[in-house]
Amino acid sequence: MLSVRLMTFMHDAFILEALKSIDIQETNFYFEVVIGDDFSTDKTLEIIKNYEFQNANIKVVILNRQKGDDYSIKRERLGRIYNFINILDNCKGKYVALLDGDDYWVDPLKLQKQVDFLEANPEYEVCFTNICIVDENDSITKQALITDNRKTDYKRKDLPIWAPTLTRVFKNRDFSTVPSAPGLDTVMLLWQSQFGKIKFINEVSGAYRKHQGGIYSAISKVKQKEHQLTTLLVSLSIIEANLYAKYFGMLFKQLIEIKTLDKLFYKKNKQLIQDAFVKYNTQMSFKLRLSIHFAFVLASLPVNYKQLTIKKYCFKVLDHMFIY
Repeated sequence: MLSVRLMTFMHDAFILEALKSIDIQETNFYFEVVIGDDFSTDKTLEIIKNYEFQNANIKVVILNRQKGDDYSIKRERLGRIYNFINILDNCKGKYVALLDGDDYWVDPLKLQKQVDFLEANPEYEVCFTNICIVDENDSITKQALITDNRKTDYKRKDLPIWAPTLTRVFKNRDFSTVPSAPGLDTVMLLWQSQFGKIKFINEVSGAYRKHQGGIYSAISKVKQKEHQLTTLLVSLSIIEANLYAKYFGMLFKQLIEIKTLDKLFYKKNKQLIQDAFVKYNTQMSFKLRLSIHFAFVLASLPVNYKQLTIKKYCFKVLDHMFIY
């Protein structure tokens, strides 16, 4: 019925908690745990192989990877993104649940609840839940990350949204056409939205761990912003023309954020947005093309966007022009 995609890399301090959180899942269906380790040099894989699942509903599949094979060659070029898709390619369940080795689930009925929902509501493609935040010692630093009264049903036009990756359960498909991006989980959700709606179940079912070894938190702030901008650029290739305004608006907001951090990164990413505009402008209305030209001027003004008042005003202008 379901495959748990467990992705690991250098998680020996945390992997046991992840394995236990899978083991305690109470389901009325069988499910497999497909584990892909990205050549960890610590004891992650050893701990995984020595762990004995007590849950009779679980079948474990550890992907066999040897240095020197085709995968190791690709890994040098693609790393985490390749690992993500490669594990999915080996998932055989009707549905897929995502989990990384440094996070874990806190609700033993998590999988049952989400599969029940998707089975009863075939018009939905993905469902996700709320999470808590924990530190390296499993101490809760935030009881629930999503605290606003956000909507619970999303369509393609509502994206992008932030949906905790470790809580997602979705229909298994051929994911070979999902474009690669630094924010693969964001692009993947957008890709999935072409098939159905997305459901948010406001229950805390997982724990996201913030630690120094985290992939995203380990990079600089300007690189984080660049990753977000690059992800938006990739998203342009899988959206309809009526969504271009929204995505270009978000691109210019990210560009201004980058400008406040690093001028060289700003120039490089400005050129990338200009290239994207050239690529897609024939599908845009005259009004949108004019707005984009004005946004380039706005982003290039010799003003100090580090001043919050100026940046907030600029963002309001961009929101009005492109998003709202």
